[in-house]
Amino acid sequence: MKAELIVNLTAGGGKPHKHLNTVLKYLKENGLNFKVCTTSHQGEAVELAQKAADNGAELIVSVGGDGTVNEIVNGIMKSKNDPPLGIIPLGWANDFIKSTDIPSDIIEACKILIKGKTKKIDIGVINNQIYFANICGVGFDAEVAQLANHMKSKHPNLRILSAFVYVFATVKKLLSPFSYHNVKIKFDGQEIHSKILFIAISNGKIYGGRFKITPEAILDDGLLEICLVEEMGRFKYLSIIPKVFKGTHASIKGINFYRAKEVVIQSSEPVLAQVSGEVIEGQKEFTITLLPKSLKLIVP
Repeated sequence: MKAELIVNLTAGGGKPHKHLNTVLKYLKENGLNFKVCTTSHQGEAVELAQKAADNGAELIVSVGGDGTVNEIVNGIMKSKNDPPLGIIPLGWANDFIKSTDIPSDIIEACKILIKGKTKKIDIGVINNQIYFANICGVGFDAEVAQLANHMKSKHPNLRILSAFVYVFATVKKLLSPFSYHNVKIKFDGQEIHSKILFIAISNGKIYGGRFKITPEAILDDGLLEICLVEEMGRFKYLSIIPKVFKGTHASIKGINFYRAKEVVIQSSEPVLAQVSGEVIEGQKEFTITLLPKSLKLIVP
């Protein structure tokens, strides 16, 4: 098998620096024929993955975090070929693998690349441009991602908080001034007008390190899971964070769940969005569509 490892050395505050030699040694000793390339700037993994796929790579492996995974997903989806994606999780949160059976242990993840099987999963696409395997958030959670990214770059020592950096950023944001968004949401024949804090459109279950925002989401069921969080008081939001950690927030008034194959969000003012912690500039309209079973993923 001809594999390409795409390594983001800055992921997880530099985790790949510590573990890369172990990964390469194990894969080499177990007979994987691979090439290694590293990213030098945001977005480069998209180009590297598309190029690898176009050139006939039979497996593309993400060595990094959720941002790296998502860039590689975008590269594969833009290619004329469709090699499977393998994941060595070395990021801050490693949220996406929590919706799969891929382990967080590095060697166990390597074993799956050697002995695992291929599973076809759904992929979401935003405005026919940006693909995602896990969750797209519109509104407040994009502002949280923006703050968390600033905290991670300004204070690299925050890596000791790992996934909790997003929790810390959420609490900090909730204790600061924040805004709501008047939106019209259309999906599969329904239309909702609401004043929201944010909306999560999900293929996977977990984002932001600990937030099980859409606990019923399934990667290959042909549907997007939608969590709509309406206007509430500041301290109400703070009080429900533990419930969101557990995924038991469905009963809370002002939090509603839906399922759809396509979601259109329209706002009178530009609203930020985010995918895997990467912020998408504010827009007045987002169309999020599901592409059923369109990506091959290596799983146990």
